[in-house]
Amino acid sequence: MIEKARKAGAFGSIVFESPVWSVDLVKTKRASSGRAQVHKLYFTESKAGSRSEEDRQPLREPFGAFLKAIVRLREDAAPKHLDDHATLLRAGRYLHAEMESIGYDPCLLLPDHFDAAARASVKADAGSTAYALGKKLVEIADWINRYNTARVRIDFRNPNPRIDDTNARIGKDADARRAAKLPSDAALDALAEIANLVTEDVDVLRMRTIELLVCGGWRINELLSIPADCEVEEAAYENGKPVLGADGQPVVHYGIRYYGEKGAPPLPKWIPTPLVDVARRAVADIRRITQPTRDAVIWMAANPGRIMVPGFIDADLETMMPPQEVGAALGFAGRSAGLQWCRTWNIPLHGTKAILVRRRDVAAAIRAEIPSPPADIPLELSEYMFLTPANFTHADRATIPGSVRFVTDGMIASFIGGHSETRSVFDRFGKSDAGGQPIRMNSHQFRHWLNTLAQHGGMNQLEIARWSGRKDVSQNAAYDHVSGAQLASRLRDLVEAGQIKGPLAQAHARLAPRDRSRFLEAQIATAHVTDIGLCIHDWSLAPCANHGACADCGEHVVLKGDERQREAAVRLLDETKFLLGRAEEEAADETYGAARWVESQRRVVSGLERIVAVHSDVAVPEGTLVHVPPAPVA
Repeated sequence: MIEKARKAGAFGSIVFESPVWSVDLVKTKRASSGRAQVHKLYFTESKAGSRSEEDRQPLREPFGAFLKAIVRLREDAAPKHLDDHATLLRAGRYLHAEMESIGYDPCLLLPDHFDAAARASVKADAGSTAYALGKKLVEIADWINRYNTARVRIDFRNPNPRIDDTNARIGKDADARRAAKLPSDAALDALAEIANLVTEDVDVLRMRTIELLVCGGWRINELLSIPADCEVEEAAYENGKPVLGADGQPVVHYGIRYYGEKGAPPLPKWIPTPLVDVARRAVADIRRITQPTRDAVIWMAANPGRIMVPGFIDADLETMMPPQEVGAALGFAGRSAGLQWCRTWNIPLHGTKAILVRRRDVAAAIRAEIPSPPADIPLELSEYMFLTPANFTHADRATIPGSVRFVTDGMIASFIGGHSETRSVFDRFGKSDAGGQPIRMNSHQFRHWLNTLAQHGGMNQLEIARWSGRKDVSQNAAYDHVSGAQLASRLRDLVEAGQIKGPLAQAHARLAPRDRSRFLEAQIATAHVTDIGLCIHDWSLAPCANHGACADCGEHVVLKGDERQREAAVRLLDETKFLLGRAEEEAADETYGAARWVESQRRVVSGLERIVAVHSDVAVPEGTLVHVPPAPVA
């Protein structure tokens, strides 16, 4: 197995025996990712980043070579992101820690070693991480079984449970999870104020980036990969006629072109009308600040070997210059800063008493760090929006003119979250939460927040998925943080607005106006989403008497146009019809108790047929809630 891995071509020309591999990857991250330039795999006992490479202890042999073989063979079979390999290596370290008694020989591994490694991960890591590491331990066991390297078959299943609290909406844990996923009111209020206080370009750039996240709910690396020519305008039409605004002028939709991650097609992100002016200002400011870097990229492409820096534009690149002049050209303040920079950037130094450097070497060092555009996006480097010089957002280091970098997710993260060496924008402007504690947030919270607002407002699930750049509607659930009380409040509002049909709405309409709100509060105290609709049963009063039989329940509401719920109802209807047929056969044979199953299945079939009929009724507008009553008892 190891010899086969040595001959494989994955990762390019690596030194197999080395404990640290510098690899060539087929699947790479967006250039705006802070880990885009990470191309190393560590076959060492310590976790990557915890020690310098010199201090790392290689994994003991022969397990080290065996794990290298797995990593290279799995990449050869199907290219993966570096982080995926790193997770498998981390799982391998836990296994390695349990192998001292067998001399680190993979041929002597037993299922007990895998169980012990999985238990160790539970003690040291968060639940979701332990689950992921358990999956990688299963994969290692599969490689052992595939090549028959152990003396016994490793029958191992992941004992670490998957942490899936997406649908949990009640209780303290659900409240804490919701708070962690969503930006606080204090953070949103502070950002709204800070947006008009920032004046320095480095702050304006990052603040306008935050504003675009609020406008569009992008994944951060989707936003940081947009083209400079990103704006799209399209006339609004309804029934084939232009839509006119209050001023009589045609309404124009405004969007921003972007390239989606996770399989989403490239589409414009249409900006909600109230936020169009915010988005326009953000794009204009970002384009203004980043335009000089795009100009430098275009100029350097037309002038090979040169950089757009005074003293290098027209000069003979073979001539020498003292480091002090290099520092002056790059805008450094200190007299020795130029020499220090040359040493840090590995510029060859000439002479002993009077140190000189060659202009060509300086230019080559700066040009060598120009990033390559992502392979999955059909744009030239000069066409990207978020380009800045090196160190543009760094709090202490001087910006390097002529250099080119992508704005990365880490730059935005430190802006709103801070870290050990950098104060967040909230700290710098003296903003804190209601309790006086520092405000901390991350860029992905805006995406969760906007998706939750869309869910709360009743936006169609297909439209939420499309607007969010998802290829699967089922992924919406992970971003829906509407609580049971909030969902119930939304349902009561819809009843009062006449946007719900059925017995509940009819009973509401028959009441005197003064009694209607109390009636709704009693009937719809809480709510939660089911596979085929919404349940309005008040669990604080009594357990559900119809658990699992939602199709024939008087406390169930259907959301017309929800494609995921419709598909679930159709699938359940087909399955129930099959079961009904079997029950009818048994009843015809006079099997004891079969008649009860026939009656039960017929009621479920009837309820599901009425639910599917709601989704198919063109007279019912999309997004309408329909209260489907249970079938009458015969």
